Amino acid sequence: AATVGAGPVLDLAVHAQRVYVCAAQAVRVYDVRKLAQPARVVTCEGQPTRLWAGAADLWVACEEGFVETRTLASEGADAGAAFVEPALGEYAFISALAAAPSERVALVADTEGVLHVWADSEEPRLSTGRGPEILDGLDLDSDFGGGPAFDDERVSLAYAGTPADLSAPLLSRMDAAALCDVGRPVNYVDAAVAGALKTLGGVGYAANPRAARRNQQPFGGPDWRRRWHGGAGGARDDRELTQGRPKFLSQQRRHGSRPAADRAEPAEPSSANSSAPPKHLQQMRIEYSRFGVEDFDFSLYNATAWSGLEGNVRNAYANALLQLLFFSGELRQLALAHCAGACADALCLSCQLGLLFRMLATAQGASCHASQLLQVLAQRPEAAALGLLEDAHGHVVGAYAVLAQRLLRFVLEQATVECRRLQQPDARLVERVFGAAQQTTTLCPACRATSARESHVFAVDLDAPGSGSSGLAAALAGGSASVRRAESRGLSRQRAGFLDLVSRALARTDTQRAWCAQCKKFQLLTTDKRIMRAPEAYLALNFPPAAGEGEGSGSNPWQMTLPLSFALRVSAADTRALPDDDDAAHGEPRLELAAVVSSVRDTRRGPDHLVVHVRDPDDATRWLLLNDFLVQRVPVASVAAFHDWWRLPAIAVYARPDRHALQAAVAVVTRSHPYRISTRILTAPRSALDTQPPPVTSAARNASSNSARMRNAAVPLSKAEAESLERGTFRCALDAEFVVLEDAIMEVFSDGTRHMLRPPVHVLARLSAVRANPGDLHGVPFIDDYVAISRPVFDLATQYSGIHAGDLTVGLSPYRLSTMKEVYKKLRLLVDCNCVIIGHGLKHDFRVCNIVVPPALQRDTMLLFQSPSHIRPISLRFLYWYFSRKSIQTREHSSVEDAQATLKVFESYALCVAADRGLESVLDDIYSVGASMSWKLPDQKF
Repeated sequence: AATVGAGPVLDLAVHAQRVYVCAAQAVRVYDVRKLAQPARVVTCEGQPTRLWAGAADLWVACEEGFVETRTLASEGADAGAAFVEPALGEYAFISALAAAPSERVALVADTEGVLHVWADSEEPRLSTGRGPEILDGLDLDSDFGGGPAFDDERVSLAYAGTPADLSAPLLSRMDAAALCDVGRPVNYVDAAVAGALKTLGGVGYAANPRAARRNQQPFGGPDWRRRWHGGAGGARDDRELTQGRPKFLSQQRRHGSRPAADRAEPAEPSSANSSAPPKHLQQMRIEYSRFGVEDFDFSLYNATAWSGLEGNVRNAYANALLQLLFFSGELRQLALAHCAGACADALCLSCQLGLLFRMLATAQGASCHASQLLQVLAQRPEAAALGLLEDAHGHVVGAYAVLAQRLLRFVLEQATVECRRLQQPDARLVERVFGAAQQTTTLCPACRATSARESHVFAVDLDAPGSGSSGLAAALAGGSASVRRAESRGLSRQRAGFLDLVSRALARTDTQRAWCAQCKKFQLLTTDKRIMRAPEAYLALNFPPAAGEGEGSGSNPWQMTLPLSFALRVSAADTRALPDDDDAAHGEPRLELAAVVSSVRDTRRGPDHLVVHVRDPDDATRWLLLNDFLVQRVPVASVAAFHDWWRLPAIAVYARPDRHALQAAVAVVTRSHPYRISTRILTAPRSALDTQPPPVTSAARNASSNSARMRNAAVPLSKAEAESLERGTFRCALDAEFVVLEDAIMEVFSDGTRHMLRPPVHVLARLSAVRANPGDLHGVPFIDDYVAISRPVFDLATQYSGIHAGDLTVGLSPYRLSTMKEVYKKLRLLVDCNCVIIGHGLKHDFRVCNIVVPPALQRDTMLLFQSPSHIRPISLRFLYWYFSRKSIQTREHSSVEDAQATLKVFESYALCVAADRGLESVLDDIYSVGASMSWKLPDQKF
């Protein structure tokens, strides 16, 4: 940007790399490569107002009413030959200036509507061409029937006029009867072939991806037209993906869009041979309006009963892996059984998995997020040591596929240790669910010393297709000369197939230099690793990343289709994977493809993201695509085929259909430890952070108001109230206070506009719930928990949260603190018991608390007092003042006070509905009073 002075810019012209600006009573010359300071300031005979740049001269119109030229070769310093002074009126000024390409004619328009033409001769030349400008003998006024001689190359087609008789059809109109269908268009060359093409002597060579049979092109059925016009298969853009509906709920209310229930579920056609990923496989991004993320309509991206996970939180690359574990039924049951118990570890991953799985199982398609689990993962020191975490800017070292493979092992290892606390008969039940036992034998060829040990592998690492073999495809990259060299060396073997890679991974022999205890020195030891028995349930296969995948190479070395099933033979002499149609596979354990985690790139050089395909539990013949919060049913053809540069396999999970023994063992655990959170956490609340446990004497147990049993201002539930909660007849009013853990990430543009990349990260600081059932303790809180936070807090927001420095720090807080898991389980218990929850702005509260509550259990006073004709929501403070003429939140917010005020407002709502006056008239009066007071209370400062 350049500053031209205090005055306005009247006009500008551009020539080559120079910009001529009319401003500040001079013509300033700038170089576009350096706009900080003008290269020259040109002083004219008068005050310049208009500019026009020709081929050699700069034409300058001055305020005094004359036009002069300046030589462009000298950057306007030297005066040109032309100088004209049009005969303007007494009160006229020059308003426009132009010159012919020949620069022999100048046209000046003034403010009185007169066009002045100045020329250097009687018959000036306007253009720079050689031919005549007006053809001799050409009658431009002739009708269309006679017309000019359009066969003459000197005649422009612009001379053709419109026919006088517009009632007759035009010659350009094509009758529908003359149209015919020419059939399907030819397919383009596969992107994998075009990307790896090597040209030598005008002939291209590339490896055959074997995506189709020889001399055949795949035909996708009668619906080829929509897929062809859809580009890469599926939705072409985000608007088509959402079927034209606005993304924000506020816009839908304004435009009256139809609800998501009326929307047809989008289908995903096959994406084979496509040059770019379809929209439903690209990275999903949440857009934010001024109403926050709650205004984004996630239902546009999910028409199923299965919930997705939002990707706007840190370390959200784990969403695909968490969905994979959720659809592993036996592991999900073990995690649910563990989280409902009395585990006191605040950083227990199994508890977080169980609570997340419970939310996904009961959300009924509503969007969820795993922020609580990911925050616990970020606090584990092992996660940072293994490189499982993103940095502050959302970047990682390496590819996300490698991180997902590490995270799978880490989560399963932690679940193995943590789920042993269930006191189950089989303490290694998680190991039976995932992976297999492995024996490692080490041999020293010098001293023949042998050692053996047993371990458990949760996932098997595959080799790259070209490693360990010569592979003709790698030699083909060098052109025809390389082909001849490969044939001469006998490198004609095909690439290793998928089952060969699996067989090699299950029983491999490696040689490495290591310490030999018998020889007392380093030797080349031979290590043989072999699984001892077939997996009982799930076998996870890790695919190595492509070369340069972390930097965005855009290559796909696999070019294969995963088998939907195969047999597995495991013995001391022979361990290998067999095709289903092999005679040797008879009687061997059979594995079926259950889930696939893929790494997808939107562009060849762009970053990767993870998606997962899983079998639909409702229909085993169909599959589900889970791409963060997008969930779709897809055909199996789009799951197993990897022939595109933009999709690489990361993890493939195969499951045994005959895992009845394992399912019986899991059923024993779930019967002895069913998922049922005990009401004791509300009748006798305790915390792992309590320095001294509360007394358990009979006097303390019977006195509900005993301060020793109270947590801050909360009076625990009585036995009768706990029974009412279990029956589903209990009601409560709830409010929560939050603090800002991380500030929002904004993108600021040069024009001052801002775009939110990630909203601020809020975390629960205090949760309060009061009784709503009639009785002596009506309105008395039974939950008032302050959540201990060990991470640095960006903003306490004391004015709105009532939280001061030190209130959430263990050892400094004047309150009795609780862990986030303990507070969350209380809220989870209320939802599981079908407790009706009253609140104000519950959608935001439940979202930050990371829990999905069915709408039938919510009584949101912000929505109950929302007028259909007004967009503005009414604050709790104004509603409470309107019905009681009392003020709350006079100094700081208190969740107990807000919950009690919400209960009063809801009771007033019930009276309005039952009264003859009706709710509509009350709403009109509230908005009328609010508008007259500018929505300010009498004691509120303006």
